[in-house]
Amino acid sequence: MTNVQGDSVSLAEVNAPYGDEDVRSPRSSAGDRTPPQDLIAEQSVLGAMLMSKDAIADVVEVLRGPDFYRPAHELVYDAVLDLYGRGEPADAVTVAAELTRRGEIARVGGAPYLHDLLASTSIAANAGYYAEIVREKAILRRLADASIRIGQMSYAAEGDVNDIVDRAQAEVYSVTDKRTSEDYKSLSELMQPTMDEIEAIGSRGGQLAGVPTGFADLDDLTNGMHPGQMIIVAARPGMGKSTLGLDLARAASIKSGLTSAIFSLEMSQIEIVMRLLSAEAQIPLNHIRNGKMNDDDWQRMAKKMGEVAEAPLFIDDSPNLTMMEIRAKARRLRQRHELKLIIIDYLQLLTSGKKVESRQVEVSEFSRQLKLLAKELELPVVALAQLNRGPETRGGDKKPMLSDLRESGCLTASTRIQRADTGAEVTLGELMNGGITDIPVWSLDEHLRLVPRTMTHAFPSGTKEVFRLRLTSGREVEATANHPFLTYQGWQPLAELAPGSRLAVPRTLPTPLHVEPHDTDEIKLLAHLLGDGSFVRRQPIRHASTDEANLDESGLFGLRSHERFVPDWVFKLPTPQIRIFIEHLWATDGSVRWDARAGQGRIHYASTSRRLTDDLARLLLRCGILTRIKTVKKAGYRDGYHLIINGVDQQLRFCNEIGVHGARSAQVAEVRARLRSIEANTNVDTIPTDVWLNVKQVLTEQSTTHRQVATAMDTSFCGSTMWKHAPSRQRLARVADLLHDQQLHLEASNDVFWDEVAAIESLGRQPVYDATVLGTHNFVANGISVHNSLEQDADMVILLNRPDIYDKESERAGEADFDVAKHRNGPTKTITVAFQGHYSRFIDMHQ
Repeated sequence: MTNVQGDSVSLAEVNAPYGDEDVRSPRSSAGDRTPPQDLIAEQSVLGAMLMSKDAIADVVEVLRGPDFYRPAHELVYDAVLDLYGRGEPADAVTVAAELTRRGEIARVGGAPYLHDLLASTSIAANAGYYAEIVREKAILRRLADASIRIGQMSYAAEGDVNDIVDRAQAEVYSVTDKRTSEDYKSLSELMQPTMDEIEAIGSRGGQLAGVPTGFADLDDLTNGMHPGQMIIVAARPGMGKSTLGLDLARAASIKSGLTSAIFSLEMSQIEIVMRLLSAEAQIPLNHIRNGKMNDDDWQRMAKKMGEVAEAPLFIDDSPNLTMMEIRAKARRLRQRHELKLIIIDYLQLLTSGKKVESRQVEVSEFSRQLKLLAKELELPVVALAQLNRGPETRGGDKKPMLSDLRESGCLTASTRIQRADTGAEVTLGELMNGGITDIPVWSLDEHLRLVPRTMTHAFPSGTKEVFRLRLTSGREVEATANHPFLTYQGWQPLAELAPGSRLAVPRTLPTPLHVEPHDTDEIKLLAHLLGDGSFVRRQPIRHASTDEANLDESGLFGLRSHERFVPDWVFKLPTPQIRIFIEHLWATDGSVRWDARAGQGRIHYASTSRRLTDDLARLLLRCGILTRIKTVKKAGYRDGYHLIINGVDQQLRFCNEIGVHGARSAQVAEVRARLRSIEANTNVDTIPTDVWLNVKQVLTEQSTTHRQVATAMDTSFCGSTMWKHAPSRQRLARVADLLHDQQLHLEASNDVFWDEVAAIESLGRQPVYDATVLGTHNFVANGISVHNSLEQDADMVILLNRPDIYDKESERAGEADFDVAKHRNGPTKTITVAFQGHYSRFIDMHQ
């Protein structure tokens, strides 16, 4: 054969160029051993595919492109599949043309190599056999790679040992996982499979797309339970949530032949089977339990035993079941038995196997992990859950609410939420009273970047004990003990925090989604009126105008100095006009001076209005300036507030980009000049010391020593001392550059300032509220990042209610309501079914 330049080349010579850099191998290997591979089998697979389209159909079910040891073979494979998918012939000529079009023909050894692949295969019918050989070698290579990663994790010994075991299991599971490794896809890549699914739904003629629930109205509403969904079924004790869980398993496994698994922490395996037999054979459960089955019962049992026994339903009643164990068992069931549904009975009985102080956050973490498990295994996960005592405490209607499911905490009505559309704040009380829904808010994403997300609604959560959490920056928020705040280790409830704990707060605020410029003169006038003006009712407006109109429109007219605030329209201004507003406001009650004795600048704004002080702090965040609020107390006077700008970098930014209008501009110039000669203290904005655990892990993966890092950073090697101090962002960025680690770069440049808890005090019992944020499940409240409800991880929440439990004289005796209170991909609705307690089952009303 000849290559593209016309030179003669053989198959053996084509094989030769693929040395160490052109083959797939684990990160490292013992000695110089060649990773598992079978080049003859790879060539035979490709030859068969070029010979027969039937062979292509056989191979595509077994192999993926990365399964080939030689990258050149993957290129040929992809070209064949591309042509096959377009309905075009895939032979040596057409594949050569396709590779030429892609500019890859030379990389595979030229067009003659394709003909040699054909010649190397005698029987296309053996393609499936050859493909299995290639796949097995690929699995062995991935296993070798996984073993190296597991070894590195074991030697590094970073983190809890159970977490290490779980990651190791995930590595082994991924060895035979047939999904591609890329987690991201472009819209163009997603469009065709989406259209295929839409067409498939239409072609089913109304048949279910997901796992059936066994209830006609519920299936009509949801179209079944879908892969990747996490579904919560919640009820008060005694309502029958476990019975409903078994009904879902019966519908899937006994009625539809789909493999399901029940992980039961409440009932034993024998009890579950008894209930299944009672429901299927329609034998009263008490007959089975009490040994009082009559001949008719035994006949019914005999008819159904075979059907129940053959159902692909697996039951695990292991005591103290942990999430790690559930994941490991579910992965095995998925591999061996094509698992289609998981049911957990029930969520609050799960344990992490670790010592924890807060069950609320632990259960919320289980919720998140179950959602991730549903996505990983591509199946629905149904988590049964117990509601709190909310229904019993309500007078009249005992219908359960989403707030009864909550395992996270709540906030007071005065809590101010940072809007992303206008930049202004709105209270939870205003959202509730005004029925305001679907507002954009700022929320932290997985990289701790502030992004706009939708807050769908706010809702009441009862009356509970409330605590005031105060940070060293002066930020304050009122919340219940179980409300989660973001620490470096993750979301933790207020009850687990103490003075010194470090929490995430925004260190900057993005420009709002809707920016509206305003007349510059009006901006300046408002700033001076807020600072030095008087506009109390029944008294003359003092400063520069007697026109009430502008003040009245802004909601300021009639307010005293301690009641003042920045009007909402100011927050929508473009950043340059924000700077103008601050420049003129600072000219009223602001101060900029150089403290010669301390050798530092002093910059602050004074006010008797806490609301105005907070508003000004938010506006300065728009300019990238962090502040601290100090409360000033004086006997016989209202509390005063100083908004302080500390640190050389922050003060220079204020002097350079904002300044102060009027005579005080001279003081700004002096402070600016002196600051320029001072080296900034980088330890003002630091990352918690736990970040060093991540650095150590990267060092282990890269086989780099601490001494090498110290040398590269031109710092002295001081043993473990480096790990004991919180690094500045600049220091962490240098480490990230040195190690070429993207995750460390993100931590050095995210939108979070790690503030510190100063005090926590009880304020007694108060009405409390929370809100729902889609996607990220957190929002900025009073300038602090807070989390929201447990049910946010769920794609669907079904609240189970039986009215006759609370009212024995109810006209609805024997009825039950499935209140679909949340449905991410469809409408919500209350579905009424019949409860047959003697048969341990729920059924459709019409049955």
